[in-house]
Amino acid sequence: MRIRDEAEAAKDGFAAVEAALEFGGKLFDSADDFNTALDHVARLLEDAVTLFGLRSFGSSAFLAITALEETSKANVGTYRRDKPEGPSKGRDPLRDHNAKHSMAVLPTVFMTDRIVSALGQRRADALRQEAHSTGFTTVREAGLYCARTPSGFISPKQAIPALRAWELIVLAVEAADDALVGMTNHSFEVTKRFDELFARVLAQRPAQSP
Repeated sequence: MRIRDEAEAAKDGFAAVEAALEFGGKLFDSADDFNTALDHVARLLEDAVTLFGLRSFGSSAFLAITALEETSKANVGTYRRDKPEGPSKGRDPLRDHNAKHSMAVLPTVFMTDRIVSALGQRRADALRQEAHSTGFTTVREAGLYCARTPSGFISPKQAIPALRAWELIVLAVEAADDALVGMTNHSFEVTKRFDELFARVLAQRPAQSP
């Protein structure tokens, strides 16, 4: 069952990438533009880890999910080109939160021992499925806004448990490292920042269950 689920998740992610490429519209003019986007992703993740350490779990989860979205944009944007007839009609997948979550969490993200060891196989599988089914948009909103829910009025502090934020940061760091390192010479310097961030957040793993 898990193998079939993984195959379906991979299919969804690659389909989103193909749709974004087919839509068209150049994003970068040069390697410097990509490096700017890469540094932005690294800064989002550094801020997410810092806020996590300050126990601001809603804000750290929001930034981690935003980093996933910007990872998709930087990765797919590297290959996007202008089309003679202009961009396709309809909604650009790079402007769709759920599509970007799917594009960021491709099967290669889970091919390193460190992320599976950190999350455990069950949670790794669950996050992969979530990225390709519902996406993280609901969590993204809950990490930023107060809202009325069936159980009453809640704030991001109540909505996002520490372990939920921690898992999303782990996923976002690994996704960025997987998708963006190797594109430019500068990316090999940034991977050192990703490795440091992964080690920092690993050391802060909450004890409670999700």
